[in-house]
Amino acid sequence: MKFFRVIVAIITTLALSVSFVVAGLAVCAFTPLTHALASGCSDDATSPFNRTQLVKVADATREYSFGNHSDLELYKAIYDVNFEYRQSIYANGGQTPSGFPNLDSVTDLSNPQQLKGAFNGASEVYCYTDNVMSHLDDCYNLTAFMFPIAIIVVAVAIVGLVFTGVTGRKKWLAGVLTASCIIILVSYIGLLIWGFVDFNSFFSMFHQLFFSKGNWEFPFDSLLICALPTKFWVIMGIVAVVVSVLLASFAAIIAGKLRS
Repeated sequence: MKFFRVIVAIITTLALSVSFVVAGLAVCAFTPLTHALASGCSDDATSPFNRTQLVKVADATREYSFGNHSDLELYKAIYDVNFEYRQSIYANGGQTPSGFPNLDSVTDLSNPQQLKGAFNGASEVYCYTDNVMSHLDDCYNLTAFMFPIAIIVVAVAIVGLVFTGVTGRKKWLAGVLTASCIIILVSYIGLLIWGFVDFNSFFSMFHQLFFSKGNWEFPFDSLLICALPTKFWVIMGIVAVVVSVLLASFAAIIAGKLRS
């Protein structure tokens, strides 16, 4: 029985550690957070679009990548900001620049293929290319694949905690909570040091791990990078880490009370 209890405790510790990470990532998936961070981080100094327009694209990108995955809504958002930008150019007596989308080719705004066709051959400054859309599809597919796994891991952690608490008494439960906290802290400290020392290496390794096709590098002035710049992802990462560490710290506090 003791051997079985040890195995369960180890599995529970690992599952609980992963659950803390999942919780941090889940917070980052909230639409209001994406909107708030994009409102403060979108690079309107580099992009021809203003901050409001970039945030609109950022919101639609989030929904396509982690929400409803509607290409119509994403293309429509990009069409709308380009239409607004063109109107501002005309109002000042100017002409559309080279590489601007052919908006006049769209006769049906409910047809995603027409909207996509308007962006064919257009500059990446104004729209999303096939490479960008492929990357966003990868993000959606990765999330869809990982979500049920994350649910199972969280369920294993909960069942394991209950089992350990019932059969192993307070000492064993405290040990599991403490160990999971240590795993989280040590892991994040290592990743943070890596990120501060060489962020480009850390960023590249992360993407190479999850996006093996290599479709995740884009020009600094592209619409995607301006709407969701590096600063946006750094802050998002900090939010995920803070949430995970807070939960792990809470687990450590509970462990301390169980030992007292």
